[in-house]
Formats: sequence, structure tokens, C-alpha cells
Amino acid sequence: MANRRRRFSRAKVSHILAAIIAGIVTVSMVLTYGIIYILLKLEIGTLTTILTSSTYVGLLTIVLGTGIAAYTSARMLQPILKINDAAKKVAKGDFTVRLDERSIAREIEEIAVNFNVMVKELSNTETLRSDFISNVSHEFKTPIAAIEGYTTLLQDERLSRSEQQEYIARILENTGRLSRMTQSILSLSQLENQEIVLQKDWFQLDEQIRRVLLGCETLWEEKELTIDINLDAVRFYGNKALLAQVWSNLIDNAIKFSKNGGTLSISCHAEGGLVLVSVRDTGIGMSEEIQKHAFDKFYQGDQSHAGKGSGLGLALVKRIVSLCGGSIAIESKENVGTEISVTLGIEG
Repeated sequence: MANRRRRFSRAKVSHILAAIIAGIVTVSMVLTYGIIYILLKLEIGTLTTILTSSTYVGLLTIVLGTGIAAYTSARMLQPILKINDAAKKVAKGDFTVRLDERSIAREIEEIAVNFNVMVKELSNTETLRSDFISNVSHEFKTPIAAIEGYTTLLQDERLSRSEQQEYIARILENTGRLSRMTQSILSLSQLENQEIVLQKDWFQLDEQIRRVLLGCETLWEEKELTIDINLDAVRFYGNKALLAQVWSNLIDNAIKFSKNGGTLSISCHAEGGLVLVSVRDTGIGMSEEIQKHAFDKFYQGDQSHAGKGSGLGLALVKRIVSLCGGSIAIESKENVGTEISVTLGIEG
């Protein structure tokens, strides 16, 4: 608050220039008329001499005033020239440049402050872009290398029928992983460039969650999970396809990280114009460090399951929930389990 008051107490550029011009004119007039008055009062010289002397004084005052104005203007233009030089560096990709935010003019100070904020944001964006490219390259390279390796092995004519089938299955598994990863990247990219949710309709949210859960039946049966569902009848207005992705990702993650014979709990309750959906498992849980990065792109805290996903699921979920005007939260404890809660407005 103190810095804000300090900035806004600065004079405006227009006020400074006006003060300089007014000062020059005032000093010139005072000196000129002062000399005339003194000479007339003392009756020194003729009228011509007096006017000549006054003219010289006026010219001297103008020259001095012009010099002062030029110096002051140069001082005021210096930060503008620095801003220009800094902008050229930023245009060349240098996001480390910063401007001195102190200035006698309020507008110049505000420009410097906003410029530094802009460069900082550009620097963060560039870092995210570089990390994204690095992560995408790494994530695509792994399954491609696996496909290449198994394809090379298949060229060996001495392979038995069972070995061939195993290698083909591995190739299909990695191509499926590539396909899912590509689809996730495209979906996330589209959603990140989208600000509003279109194609909204009224539908039964609880029924949608049940259908998604049934679609994962083979997965939770394979792990012999106990399913505990508590779904209130909730009529919801929103984009049905986007929310289906949210429940699919959350339920798939809960199953993937659950221990055999564990419990998968899903609840849905409406209260006061809001709906709360919770997906809880009794799996391996997350450390505090993993929870901090759980919604980051390509982040996979548990490397033992890295081959089963792309690290984009929760990033996609968070973006969809955010677009729908909702919020998402994680509560987790290692070796106990994880609960992810989504809160949405019933009317989207």
C-alpha cells in the first residue's frame, strides 16, 4: 500500500512539462520587467538603452531556460529510451531484462512496473513451453522406442508362436498408449485455448457417474475392489461430454492406484446450488510433494505406474473443472488412500 501511495504521489509528465515552461516564462518576465523598473527608477540611461538591456536580459533568460528545459527533458526521456532498448531485447527472446521502477514522472514509473510484470509473465510462459516440449518429446520417445524394439525382434524367424504373439501384444499396447497420449494432448490444448463452455444441456449427473463406473467394470473387478457408491439424484446443466472425461479420469486413477481388495468410494451430493462429487480410494496415497504437482502436465509421482498413463489426466480434469466454474481439491495420505473432490455449480 505504501508503494502504491508513493507511485501515485508522483507528478504527471504533463504537469512537469507545464511547470518547466511556466517557470521559464515567469523568470523571463520577472527579470525583464525588474530590470526595466530599476533602470527607470534610477533614471539610468535613455529609454533605448533600457529597452536594449531588457532585451539582452530576456534573451539570456530564454537561453538559460531552454538549457534547463533541455536538460530536464533529457532526464525524462532517458527512461523512455531504456524502455525502448529493453523492448528490443525482449523481442529477441531475452526475458531477463528488468527496468528501474523509480522515476520523477508517475506515468514512466507505471510503465516500468507494468513492463517488468509483462516480462516476468513472458519468462514463465517460455519456461512452461520449453518444459512442455521436453516432456512431450520424452513421453513419445519411450513408446516409439519400444515399438521399434519389438518390431526388430519380430524379424527373427526363429521366434515361437507364443513369443510372436507376446511381442505383437506389446506393440499394440504401446501404439494404444501413443494414441491416448495424442488425444489427451489435443484435448488439453483445445481446452486451454477455450474460455467458455458450449453445448450445455440438462442431464442426470448421478446417472452419468454410474455409466462411467460401469464402463470401468473390468478394471475394478480385476483388482477385486469393493465399490461403495452414494449418489443423490442431481439434475445438472453443463457440457455432458466434458464432465464424462472428468469422472472417467478420476475413477480410472482411483482404480489404477488402488491395492487389490481395496475399496473405491464415489459420492455425489447437492446442497445450496452446488454439487459435490468425491472419488476416494484406499490405495498407495500421495506424499505432500506429489500433491503439490498432481495437476501439472506430464507429472507422474509414482514411477511404477508411469507406463500406464501420460501424466495429463489430472491436468485435463482441472482445466475442465475450471472452465465449468468449479474447483477441485486433493486429500491424500501415503499408504492410506486419496480423495479427490470436485465442486460445481448446479447450473454450470
